[in-house]
Amino acid sequence: MASSYHLPELIAFLATVVTVPLLIAISHKWGLVDRPSARKVHQSPIPRIGGIAILVGLISGGSIAVLLAYRQEFEFTRDIRNQLIGLLVGSLFVSLVGLVDDVREISSRFKLFALLFAAVLVSGSGASLLAVNLGGRNVVEFRWLAYAATVIWIAGICVAVNFIDGLDGLAAGLVALSAAVLGIFLLASGHILHAGIALSLMASLIGFLVYNRHPAKIFMGDCGSMLIGFAIASLMILSNPLVGSMRAILLPSLALSIPIVDGTLTFFRRHYLQRRSIFSAERGHIHHRLLDRGFHHHQAVWIIYLVSFGAVGIGVVSLAFEGIATLAGLSLLVPLIWGTFRFAGSVRTDHMLQALRVKREIDKASKRNRASFESFQLEFDKVTSFSEWWHCLCRAAEALDCKRIELSIQMRGQSRKMTWENASENLISAEQIQATIPIKDSQQFGESSKLSLCIAVTQSLEHAGQRLSLISRLTSENSLCTIRKREQRFASKNSQKGIGSNDDNPLSEISRGMEAGKFGDRKVAIVHDFFYTYCGAERVVEQLINVFPHADLFALFDFLPESERGFLKGKHVTTSFIQKLPFASRKHRAYLPLMPFAIEQLDVSKYDLVISSSYLAAKGVITGPDQLHVCYCHSPVRYAWDLQHQYLRESNLGFGLKGLIARSILHYLRSWDVRSSLSVDHYLANSQFVAKRIKKLYRRNAVVVNPPVDTESFSLNPEKREDFYLVAGRMVPYKKTAMIVRAFSQMPDRKLVVIGDGPDMEKVRASAGDNVTLLGFQDGDVLIDHMRRAKALLFAAE
Repeated sequence: MASSYHLPELIAFLATVVTVPLLIAISHKWGLVDRPSARKVHQSPIPRIGGIAILVGLISGGSIAVLLAYRQEFEFTRDIRNQLIGLLVGSLFVSLVGLVDDVREISSRFKLFALLFAAVLVSGSGASLLAVNLGGRNVVEFRWLAYAATVIWIAGICVAVNFIDGLDGLAAGLVALSAAVLGIFLLASGHILHAGIALSLMASLIGFLVYNRHPAKIFMGDCGSMLIGFAIASLMILSNPLVGSMRAILLPSLALSIPIVDGTLTFFRRHYLQRRSIFSAERGHIHHRLLDRGFHHHQAVWIIYLVSFGAVGIGVVSLAFEGIATLAGLSLLVPLIWGTFRFAGSVRTDHMLQALRVKREIDKASKRNRASFESFQLEFDKVTSFSEWWHCLCRAAEALDCKRIELSIQMRGQSRKMTWENASENLISAEQIQATIPIKDSQQFGESSKLSLCIAVTQSLEHAGQRLSLISRLTSENSLCTIRKREQRFASKNSQKGIGSNDDNPLSEISRGMEAGKFGDRKVAIVHDFFYTYCGAERVVEQLINVFPHADLFALFDFLPESERGFLKGKHVTTSFIQKLPFASRKHRAYLPLMPFAIEQLDVSKYDLVISSSYLAAKGVITGPDQLHVCYCHSPVRYAWDLQHQYLRESNLGFGLKGLIARSILHYLRSWDVRSSLSVDHYLANSQFVAKRIKKLYRRNAVVVNPPVDTESFSLNPEKREDFYLVAGRMVPYKKTAMIVRAFSQMPDRKLVVIGDGPDMEKVRASAGDNVTLLGFQDGDVLIDHMRRAKALLFAAE
């Protein structure tokens, strides 16, 4: 009776041995052969569909194993039936996909998706990696990750076996060893059904090796490598709850330790060392390395066989011990496997660490270059004239480390050259690459404009080439032809509004575009407290952007809605960590204690001129001795200085716990405010009153530069004023909007219109009588219309 246990292996072996000659004949007749290439070892065409014979042997032996189990009244539960069906269907599916790839090549991505799909079939049949038992009570439970762990395990083993299938008999021998280890443990534990299937896989591979020894008469192809990887990985999952993880997964995996490590190193090598697609073919596997070191084909195979046998032996001996002794024994695998790959030349630790550093630097530089490119894409979308186009191009060239650009324009028989050079001292000694890009012109500009670039090689030629590609794309997407069409549309709109053009000669526009301005060659940073609304302080930032169109923007956070971002002219705002804190968009005032620290984390060290637009923290940005820091101070922090008591009183913060916390925060804010005021080189104030406050609190003189006023839009109504008063602005405590509303509520014969929104809105609404109309936030046209018609504008703040 015991001899019948080995019947499945015998049937599997015979079925494979009989099928292979038929496949060899069919392959030669239909041309299904693997032809030699630079990355392959064989020198003549060899049949490549031997995987079909392995499938025939596995199904034949597996069927006999099922029949034997049935005769011995083995209980085929629903779970076992589902698992066997999942294993069978999955094996047929991956074999079919591999066969299609052998006959008509398909992409590696598609094969990977096919493996994942087959793994999902097995996992869905109930064979999942629910837990891994490391001995005793050391159990790792995957729980809801069980399905994902199963899919990753099966796909990973399949890929590893596929990678190692480069020398005759190598993949088949290693999987046969793994199947033998698994089958022996299953048979010893009395699980004859699973043991029969595992040993049938082993016997099929041995039968295939009869024809696959060097020199091989047939290859298994992807049909076979995908099948045997899928089959052994799935059998490990099925056997895990039967004989334990150490015997079902660990020891069979040790037989495949070389393919598993080689597959891992292959992904690392392709992604980090070679920086190319992980699906691309190459000649860098361990068997290729051994051949390159001068070993013959059979010697390379036997070296890998011996290491695999040694790994299994170490695992078997380690299982005889318990606890720390087992781990100590298994730790011997590390020098064995690592030493083998070092000997073959597949592993060089210093190169791997260097590759990680280089890849990280390349990714950071690529991300930075990409961010600059996308920012300038938005800026170019707003360009409506040649001068804007040229200035935007110069700023893009600076951001992408160009040393020099030169634009040559031929127009109406005249030529014009425009040149920009990077003033950064860091690029003076850098090597450079040069290129000339054609610029598509409109008819007015001619057809021969060229843009010559000198790109600094700051890190590598790869970086420089990437930056050249990004600049080329910017000029291609925003050519002079495109800009000219926008300019014409813009001029047409102006003419419809009665606004004439100052100069119709394009050459004069080019000349104006050549003017660099006083700060054109300086790197400028504008630091604002934060962006969440468009009010007075933001109007100052808008004018600063007009004066310094090439400046970069910084702020604590930026939650401006898209409808109000127009004044930023598409500029990207670099923000602090507060931007990503929970509820910051709605409760940013709660992060007041963090704002001094956060503003100091904004890095503006590479800028020549730093302009802070500050009414809270912006002036605290850290600058160096070679940088000029000019602060446009809207006001020292009102609620931390002379308006502290009013702020605490109106916020109902007395001397309770909340009041003490608030007073402590404001005390800290005052200390930091004075200390940070010393880093400013020059102060600008928006009024004489604010200049006095700066003198009082910071002991610094300030030059008064009044904030911008759109005088052209504001004009009095020539007709009689209407009978209402107007209050407009942000509803914050120091503007005393609620006090004005309470006063009017006591004068029912007078009408008041209130425009604006803010923290005091609820107080204002509670104080409003029937004669007070609250309009909330309104756009500029509505505000101007009410100002023109109002009897008077009321303003109660200092």
